[in-house]
Amino acid sequence: MRNPSPFIQRMHAGGMMPIFFHPDEQVCLDLLFAAYEGGVRVIEMVNRGKEAKSIFPKIREAASRMPGLYLGVGTIYHPFEAEEFLDMGAEFIVAPVMNPKLGEYCAKVDVPWIPGCGTVSEVFFAQQLGSQLVKIYPANILTPEFVPAVHAVLPQIEIIPTGGVEPTAESMKAWFGAGVLCVGMGSQLFRKDLINRGAFGEIQERVKHAMNIIESIREQQTQ
Repeated sequence: MRNPSPFIQRMHAGGMMPIFFHPDEQVCLDLLFAAYEGGVRVIEMVNRGKEAKSIFPKIREAASRMPGLYLGVGTIYHPFEAEEFLDMGAEFIVAPVMNPKLGEYCAKVDVPWIPGCGTVSEVFFAQQLGSQLVKIYPANILTPEFVPAVHAVLPQIEIIPTGGVEPTAESMKAWFGAGVLCVGMGSQLFRKDLINRGAFGEIQERVKHAMNIIESIREQQTQ
């Protein structure tokens, strides 16, 4: 990384950005706690479901008592949605699509924006609008080979894959080896069966294990 911004530094240091939402407020709080205690310091709550707007302030309040935690909101399509969540304390915006109007709004209010991109052209337009980090989505369709193809023509842009990234050494080694800044994980990390039986301790261990894998991969890369 060349002269990384504070935002890029934080995302790199995080290594992994868990992505979560549940219509039950207490489950959201339990997942937030499990992720934090597992070592996560960057997390995205997605705006999926009518309950999201009422739950996010509770998540923000809890996160404020977790030193070093960086909390963003995802599944944002339009500027008015971003504004609503920024007013509630979101620190960065994640989108599943590359909406130029959203990018212009985030640049105007000086808030980091991670747009979802699936082509080199979308990545280029995102970079032109001021994005330093783009989400490639769905990652399982684009595959790790997409990353060096982007960097061959747009070497300065940082990439986070989401959608299909697994908390395993095999999956994450392929992505970090391809040159991503960090990885995003949702249901692969916060498994539905574990949530349904309230196994948040097990989820915390899964998070910790994934973070340890990332640390190990990075150590190998620097040797």
